[in-house]
Amino acid sequence: MGSDLPSAAQPTLLNRARERLMRALKRRGSPATQSELAKVIEQASQDDIINEDTEDMIRGVFEITNRRIGDIMIPRSQIVAIDSECTIAEAIDVVKEYGHSRYPVTYEDKDHILGIVMAKDLLPLANCHDKKIAECKDILRKPVVVPESKRVDTMLKDFQKNRFHMAMVIDEYGGICGLVTIEDILELIVGDINDEYETEVTSNNIVKNPNSANVYTVNGQTPIEEFEEYFKTKLPDIDVDTVAGLVVHSFGHIPHKDETTTINEFSFKVLSITSHQVHSLLVTVSKTED
Repeated sequence: MGSDLPSAAQPTLLNRARERLMRALKRRGSPATQSELAKVIEQASQDDIINEDTEDMIRGVFEITNRRIGDIMIPRSQIVAIDSECTIAEAIDVVKEYGHSRYPVTYEDKDHILGIVMAKDLLPLANCHDKKIAECKDILRKPVVVPESKRVDTMLKDFQKNRFHMAMVIDEYGGICGLVTIEDILELIVGDINDEYETEVTSNNIVKNPNSANVYTVNGQTPIEEFEEYFKTKLPDIDVDTVAGLVVHSFGHIPHKDETTTINEFSFKVLSITSHQVHSLLVTVSKTED
């Protein structure tokens, strides 16, 4: 999910950082430990042998050698998936709402992955809007599955060698616990990589209605902590991670579009839902008496 950095650019960034580091090492001799190497890099930056961006990239390379996929993956609760029973029209609506380039296609639940669908492969099927995704298996790509214990640097090599961009992550019991993209790893090295879709979606999980002082549109995948911080409130302590999870728990069933439930001072109306996933909600905050 997210944007794709051109394949040719990936090794170029790392090669450039490596070349500058080698020049610094030739000047100062080879360090015996990673701690000594870190000091050489810091000194090289202070001496303007390498610039700050290059220093950050080199430190990012250190970072990926010390971390596991479970540390950087997108957690299960935040995976935007398309249910195999969705129609092409519903799937395209999900693409328009989230703007990712790839989506897991699930059946029953997120532990059952039918395949990966690319947004660009849905567009030619726009005229078949009532056809279900499950009936279009020829556009689905085989999912890559990796353990959460896999090292991040090894995962990056696999991404580059095998030319895929997304992998589903499983825990020790074989259940899906998240997903990882090549972008997630590259961001550890080069910093945030945002495309035009991410700028709009991820920074606007909660959008105030300009015509009403107490009405908001809320992304269903908004973390509970973010919602509580925004509204300066405390929601019921339920074992869920997202606003959508809390709302489904309140309903006691998978809601339909336009169904409404109330939690504390908030009224939640379902605006958008595809099969088993609530995508967006209209939230009305009750006015308190002074």
